[in-house]
Amino acid sequence: MKKIINSRPKGQTGHSYVESHWLVFILKGIIALLAGAFLLFTPSDDVPWLVTFIGFVLIGLAVVEVGNMFYRRIRQRDWGIPLAVGIFEAAVGITMILIARESHVVHIALLAGYALVRGVTNIVVGFVSFDNATSRFFWVASGMAGSIIAFVIFADQGISETTFIGVFGTFLMVMGLTDIFFGIHSRDELKALKSGKKSKK
Repeated sequence: MKKIINSRPKGQTGHSYVESHWLVFILKGIIALLAGAFLLFTPSDDVPWLVTFIGFVLIGLAVVEVGNMFYRRIRQRDWGIPLAVGIFEAAVGITMILIARESHVVHIALLAGYALVRGVTNIVVGFVSFDNATSRFFWVASGMAGSIIAFVIFADQGISETTFIGVFGTFLMVMGLTDIFFGIHSRDELKALKSGKKSKK
């Protein structure tokens, strides 16, 4: 069986979350992108069903993180951050499912809070974890998108839930695209690193 090689952004220690296998970011990106597109363009106005859908999407992202945790643990790398990310996304997802028929104010507050946490976290990771300008851009740009959307929602208390779900879908699409681009970029860096090692032999 072909051995999966971990993707390492240049200049990193080998232990940070951003050095997870590039497929982790691709998978999460695809899930978020497709879910976001569905939320943005769906004609359905069945809010409880859409909220439940969002909950399962977040649980799906958490499942990918659990896989990432086991992968990193087998590779003897730090796995605490993937576990924490997985627990956070699963907790928000399960909560969304359980409160699907609650007031829209609760839905908006919870999802806006999720977007804010994801946004701020991505900005911090972008500035702290990378020397590479391209990688930093992916993380900071997606983080700023999440933060701006969260602040807009918190500022507009009268926004309807169907409008917010479309806005949240846009947020998921942005996060999904940046995760996919980052995953592809990490894969290309890994290939370049392997090619450089082969040329030196």
